[in-house]
Amino acid sequence: MRRPIIQTLLLLVLPSLNAGELDLANYERAVAPLLDKLCVDCHGPDKQKNDIRVDNLDIDFVNGRDVETWHDILDLLHLGDMPPEDELQPTGHERRELTSWITAQLERAAEVKRSTGGLGALRRLTRYEYNNTMADLLGLPLDYAKDLPPETASHDGFLNNGLVMGMSGMQLEYYLKAAQMGLSKVLTEDEAPQRYHHFNTVNVARREGREPETPHTRNIQPGNCFMTRMMDYPTSGPIRVRVKAHAVIPKGKGPPRMSVKLGVRADTYMPGGPIGEEIDVTATADNPATYEFVGHLENYVVLTLPTSFPGMLINVHNVYDDGSEAIKLLDLRINEQEKKLNTPDPEQPWLVVHSVEVIAPDYQSWPPQRHKAILFDAPYAASEELRYAREVIERFLKRAYRRPPSQEEVDEVFAYHQEIRPQYDSLVATMRQTLAMPLVSPQFLYLMEPTGDDRANRTLTAHEIASRLSYFLWSAMPDEALFELADSGRLLKPSALKGQLRRMMADSRSRRFIEQFSDQWLDLPALDRVAVNPQFYPDFEDRTKEAMREETRAFFEEILRSKLSALNFIDSDFSMLNERLARHYGIDGATGTTMSRVRLEPEHRRGGLITQGSMLLGNSTGEDSHPIDRAVWILERLLDDPPAPPPANVPELDPEAPGFASLTLKEQLAIHREDDACYDCHQKIDPWGLPLERYDATGLYRTESLRLSAKNKGEARTEKSWVPVDTSATMPDGHAIDGVQQLKDYLMEEKRDAFAQALVAKLSAYALGRSIEYSDEKAIDALAKRFKKSDYRLDSLIESIVLSKLFLTR
Repeated sequence: MRRPIIQTLLLLVLPSLNAGELDLANYERAVAPLLDKLCVDCHGPDKQKNDIRVDNLDIDFVNGRDVETWHDILDLLHLGDMPPEDELQPTGHERRELTSWITAQLERAAEVKRSTGGLGALRRLTRYEYNNTMADLLGLPLDYAKDLPPETASHDGFLNNGLVMGMSGMQLEYYLKAAQMGLSKVLTEDEAPQRYHHFNTVNVARREGREPETPHTRNIQPGNCFMTRMMDYPTSGPIRVRVKAHAVIPKGKGPPRMSVKLGVRADTYMPGGPIGEEIDVTATADNPATYEFVGHLENYVVLTLPTSFPGMLINVHNVYDDGSEAIKLLDLRINEQEKKLNTPDPEQPWLVVHSVEVIAPDYQSWPPQRHKAILFDAPYAASEELRYAREVIERFLKRAYRRPPSQEEVDEVFAYHQEIRPQYDSLVATMRQTLAMPLVSPQFLYLMEPTGDDRANRTLTAHEIASRLSYFLWSAMPDEALFELADSGRLLKPSALKGQLRRMMADSRSRRFIEQFSDQWLDLPALDRVAVNPQFYPDFEDRTKEAMREETRAFFEEILRSKLSALNFIDSDFSMLNERLARHYGIDGATGTTMSRVRLEPEHRRGGLITQGSMLLGNSTGEDSHPIDRAVWILERLLDDPPAPPPANVPELDPEAPGFASLTLKEQLAIHREDDACYDCHQKIDPWGLPLERYDATGLYRTESLRLSAKNKGEARTEKSWVPVDTSATMPDGHAIDGVQQLKDYLMEEKRDAFAQALVAKLSAYALGRSIEYSDEKAIDALAKRFKKSDYRLDSLIESIVLSKLFLTR
């Protein structure tokens, strides 16, 4: 039966979805005849059960009236509820033909509806971007985002995608609270605070009777855990801790790593937190060094809480980690912890502390520089308050809005200032409230890139480019150098833009890009979503998860900084390991806590992302591998080809079914594929995960898989058994492979271009803060060609993106 709607649609010219995208040929060839055969008797011109008629369904999935009906049909087909059992049933092939066509049209329509036509999405700052921006703007690094809701990841995995970012009234209240809190601490009317100074050296008397005594601890305070108490201390302002120390490093070990923590005593533990970054100590006994740790006391709220133990504790602790758990904080009373950790172990690196000095608050001038950066010195400040207030507002708005404000914007905030001025005793108190107003405005909370009424694409201004660049590479607002180039307009010149790109990548703040992009692209938070079952892995320590996360981040950084080919993400002859993770993998060559480059040999069975613990553990059940999750990860993250979501009510694998535990995973999946609703997807997904079956849930190589089963259904699983591991698979295109190395070879030989295109699209989406769309395809193709010509170098790709029309227009 010919449907009138088809003939009508052939004449339509849809601005967002053309006839080719409607896939009319396949509809008429395969879908329409099946609907006639299976559905029209009950849902046609003569009878319409449940008021559903399929012979005239609108197949325009973007603007049509019947999209929900198509979705319902898809669900019923997946569930097997259509057609009813007593009616003619489709074959497995016919059912897959219908479900595949409907799914494809729904996905295409979703893409079109999400499309901005190449325009940049209005994008809010993420939590981490907001926190960094507030710290830079106010000059005070606090946790401004602690009350904000978590971000929602977009379908391509990124948190900075403007199309999925929401805003609520309550969220605005949190922004206002954070702004008022920050301004109240930055803008001060107080007199210069008392400066506290604490200095503690070795108390030799405390050493008497403490054994064993060795040459490097004689007449000096033992290390690894040194505590001192500051009885009188402030609770706000900058703090600086100087520790004089040296290291004793046994052969084959790395240097001890020093961590300094502040807190109050709760006997068996010390609530508080670390100050500054951990530092590897390399100084020798003959030439001890002084190491500095700086932070802000406002970040240690616990210091203001009542406690039965007076004073603030400063804990200098060796956190060297080789995976043996030889050096770690113990679940003992604090004094017992100190004594236990100060017993020398000749096999471990030793931290020897000579003295600890604490200075707080460590202001270099008063009022602090952060105060004067906002309420600047001016000879007319007192005599011409209105003039001064307006100038303060204008200067502040320029930095907060990341561009020169318009006169209307200045007028609006200044009018608010004048309105509330009579309510406060001083200009400073008024400014705390006045400047909070722009910090809850869209001009601050969003990356504003307005267009005209016609929404036509346009070239970005110099200030908009400065913001795009800084949030791409630093996850923060532009610094003074970028502002200056934007003000002068020189940033619009390609040579100046290249120069800033190189400067910013060399800056330590570019580490934020490395962490955020690798975390979001590769879904590293999955590590925290998987709980490793101690029944299966009794020796696994959760600290290894953090090492796995750092391996992947450091691997990304090494490829970027060393200008290596991005094909190393598929397969490499090196990885970045520390001693703990190397011990876990059974690889020699890494010492210390810091990640370092380690050469891989064939017998290590490592190399590339898919054999790293972050991917293998993050895509496991915590008990065993999960070949489906691992396969989906490869398709989504490396090839940008995510499979369709599973249909509703798909039966799960049942590990308690009789005889199920004796089957290999490949055999279990084969049973699962017998369900018609599962077959079509799994034949495309399973081959990508099965070659990784020789890696267990913790990422270790194995030849057999441990299974736990119950004697009777419903009882605890206590029966252990081992089943062989089968890693053979036939890829969707017919290639037969066996094992992870052949999978990597297949990716390198058959999917190299797809991987390159995917990485270009992923990095571009992150840089733009929106999904890549159909209208971007030509630009992405051009970037991918340049990427290939540069030998797949990440630094070249980043430069190409920044200099592209895609990045410089909206």
